[in-house]
Amino acid sequence: MSNSMSALRRLIRANLLFIDHQREINAALMNTFLGVATYCNDPDIKDPLSIKELAKRLDLAPSTVSRHLRYLGHWQRKGVPGMGLVETMRSPHDDRAKHVRLTPEGEALLVRLMRILD
Repeated sequence: MSNSMSALRRLIRANLLFIDHQREINAALMNTFLGVATYCNDPDIKDPLSIKELAKRLDLAPSTVSRHLRYLGHWQRKGVPGMGLVETMRSPHDDRAKHVRLTPEGEALLVRLMRILD
């Protein structure tokens, strides 16, 4: 089996981890989660990224990223639970900005993804 085919099979297994959390999940939501994992949990980045900065790095509209973060967060909307993988918090420097990070459940999913993809 070629390296490319092996990589694709690992990617399928990684996608199944997301599907275990949320049966109906799309690639854009997975990409937003991976963006949070990559850009917002990087120990080399001193200041946490705002949602606006994360959206810029993902090449998505901030409103789209905000909506994704609701689905990935604790509550999609009032009374409808989310996936519990990310959380947002107000910036200590700017009350209008929010920062995002993985929850412990999100970090655990990231560890499982890394094991599959390594």
